[in-house]
Amino acid sequence: MNYFAEHPWTIAISLAAVAALLLLVGLRLGSIKWLLSSIAPLMGVALTIAIAWFSVTPAEHAAIVIENLVAAAVAGNPAAAKASFSRDATIHMSTPEQPGEGRLRIDTAFDSFANRHRIESNEITSLQATTTSEDSAIVEMSCRTRTASSYGTVPTRWTFEVALQKDGTWRIVRIVWRTVGNQKPSLSLL
Repeated sequence: MNYFAEHPWTIAISLAAVAALLLLVGLRLGSIKWLLSSIAPLMGVALTIAIAWFSVTPAEHAAIVIENLVAAAVAGNPAAAKASFSRDATIHMSTPEQPGEGRLRIDTAFDSFANRHRIESNEITSLQATTTSEDSAIVEMSCRTRTASSYGTVPTRWTFEVALQKDGTWRIVRIVWRTVGNQKPSLSLL
């Protein structure tokens, strides 16, 4: 179902091609039966797009969580940013295989956005969400950020694992800070 909802155009274009073919055959033969048979695939196109439009996939949920996190961080609202994380969320430097720091380290980092690391400008340059299961997704994000403590705009890359929680909310369970500039990040930067 997720592939269908995330990629409706594959099915819709195929059905539209079948409808066009049936329509052309009907016009060429002058047959009302062939012309009417093109209606079914056209209805399939409409149904495919409607289902995809109204369904929200795990990838879409995850992208919304990350966009809200970034907006809260840019606004200097640590409470809203922290609400994006699960209680047992971890942060890892460079790769998910590196030992992670717990929720306290994440909370401390977001508290610093209200003062020492206040964000002056931020531009998301890439955000790609991928469904990994019915209740989780991975988001890859790149951005360029200027903070009160930086010497100009700094590019960073991040990976977020977002999962459906028992209470029905979607929250970040793991964050991997991939790069800062062209370097591996360190915990001292938080």
